[in-house]
Amino acid sequence: MGCLLDQQSIHTNTEIGLLIDSPELARETAARFEAIVRPENSFELKLLRSGEGVLPRLVWLTKEDGKPVEYDAEPARSDWQRPKARLLYLLPLDGEL
Repeated sequence: MGCLLDQQSIHTNTEIGLLIDSPELARETAARFEAIVRPENSFELKLLRSGEGVLPRLVWLTKEDGKPVEYDAEPARSDWQRPKARLLYLLPLDGEL
């Protein structure tokens, strides 16, 4: 099994890339990813347009107990996290990205 670290990421970015040559690990990772992105375990963002002159609205779609569910507010966030996220959205952080 070989391992290669991304040297540029170590020095200039906040993430580190890692390459592992292992077919078994690749299969396991792919299977786990497929399970994570199933509708029951994830959310699909959709911008719904209801008519001309009406602002579109953002919804989060998922499945719960096999039935489609639509959220108008970001799910899996507490009542405190939502206003905190809105406040952070207003800050000029583009230079930090």
